[in-house]
Amino acid sequence: MGNFDRKLELMNDMIPTLPGGLVIAANAAEIERLRTASVGTAYRGAVFIATTPGEPLPRDIVDSARVLVIEVDPEDDVSLRRVGGIRAERPDLAIIAALAKADVSLVRTLIRQGVSDVATLPFEPVELASQILDASAKSAGKESKVSLAPMFSIVRGTGGCGTSTVLTHLAAALQEDCAGSKGVCIVDLDLQGGDIAPLLGVEPKVTVASLLDAGDRLDADLVQAAVTRTRHDFSLIAAPEMIEPLDTVDVDYLLRALALVRQQFDIVLLDLPANWTNWALSTALASTRVLLVTDLSIASLRQAKRKLQLLSSIGLEKDKVEVVVNRLERRLFKAIGVEEAEEALNHHVLAGLANEGAAIRGAQDQGLLIEEIESRSRFARDIRALAAQLCGQGG
Repeated sequence: MGNFDRKLELMNDMIPTLPGGLVIAANAAEIERLRTASVGTAYRGAVFIATTPGEPLPRDIVDSARVLVIEVDPEDDVSLRRVGGIRAERPDLAIIAALAKADVSLVRTLIRQGVSDVATLPFEPVELASQILDASAKSAGKESKVSLAPMFSIVRGTGGCGTSTVLTHLAAALQEDCAGSKGVCIVDLDLQGGDIAPLLGVEPKVTVASLLDAGDRLDADLVQAAVTRTRHDFSLIAAPEMIEPLDTVDVDYLLRALALVRQQFDIVLLDLPANWTNWALSTALASTRVLLVTDLSIASLRQAKRKLQLLSSIGLEKDKVEVVVNRLERRLFKAIGVEEAEEALNHHVLAGLANEGAAIRGAQDQGLLIEEIESRSRFARDIRALAAQLCGQGG
């Protein structure tokens, strides 16, 4: 009796046409190897991207791919995060990681990240074609029809610039003006300083720590168990009550949890920790947009500029990062300081938010939002304008 689970093996002269939607991203020498191979006609319909392992791939090409062959440098954290980011955005995509050197531990890590198979470098065109056909066959009919909600990560320029205030008010504005039937959810990933729950006057029984610790038990039901509904109609997955070590978070499980959250809500907002970790950077890469909140203090602007440089260094496109300036003083309805902030940061400012510190603190002391005690709040008006801009940034 034959082995029915055996992979299809191909001879040089009998390679069928490879599936449509094939994208191959590798260094220029490997791309040329496939283009000039004796079986090169099999790859005629592929989209080739000559790139280094750490460069971001064009989003429109990744969005249209059905099978992606991508070179990975296991010694480059940016290269590994690139795979994780693509997997988070396209959980349905069949991914084949191409490696020059691979050990068992690395292969297992990539498989846990959602990689379908591992190919060796230099490419063997016949063997790679077999792997592509196998990955395509396994994914046929299994492509997820569940779309992922836009996910916005909130980053602070420096501590004390009002990020939590912006986040809670933004969630309420998006919930009221933009969300559909599934609503908005905040995920508080500030594991050591998260304060969203007390700001909203809620005491969750289950927090994000339960999702991060679930391992293979993680599923949609567990995500729902961690969701707390707020009096403002949006939902919250709160930070743990106890301070958690930042270096114990498994990025694979985190990205999987966030993908499940994105399936269950219309819009997801993330509060990232002040201290950067590999998993926080991977989360930023997987986000639809990153909102960098700063005020006009020298310290905050200096840190904001450094964080813009960091995000650029890991391959995050400049147009995916939006700067929001908080606590603006206004004269004659004109914000003072936006132009100076843009010049200092060398980055466009998406929105400026009025300074109403005393009134906001008074509201928060009562577990309220500013518009609940001040119907003509300039800050609330600016937040609604920001929400309106984000509503059109779902992709």
